[in-house]
Amino acid sequence: MSNANQSPPMNVQDPVESPAPKLTVPPPLRSEFADDQDMIEIIEAFIEEMPDRISKLTACWHAQQLDELRRLSHQLKGASGGYGYAELGQSAGKFESTLNGLSESGTKDPMTGLRNEFESLVALCNRVRK
Repeated sequence: MSNANQSPPMNVQDPVESPAPKLTVPPPLRSEFADDQDMIEIIEAFIEEMPDRISKLTACWHAQQLDELRRLSHQLKGASGGYGYAELGQSAGKFESTLNGLSESGTKDPMTGLRNEFESLVALCNRVRK
């Protein structure tokens, strides 16, 4: 019997493992006053309060308490700038403005349009560092 009609054996190689996808972790959000010795203590107090602020925002979000969300985002907008977190203040201000626009428009389901802004705001809050 001749092997002339048989195909050559396949060269089976080990599958090439693709590298795991790289997760992009956003950098910490640092105060622009972090190097100011006079500000360190109050910046640290602001940072220590952040988990409580996030909890309150999240609880109000789930309860759909728009007035309280508006109040909390307004406070965060004002405080953030004073502690050197301009980006956070801008995000809180944008969220507050959107909330104000919703109350004027009488939208039936206001939470749908707010989700991205809310999640962005909370993500920034979670990045706050000295």
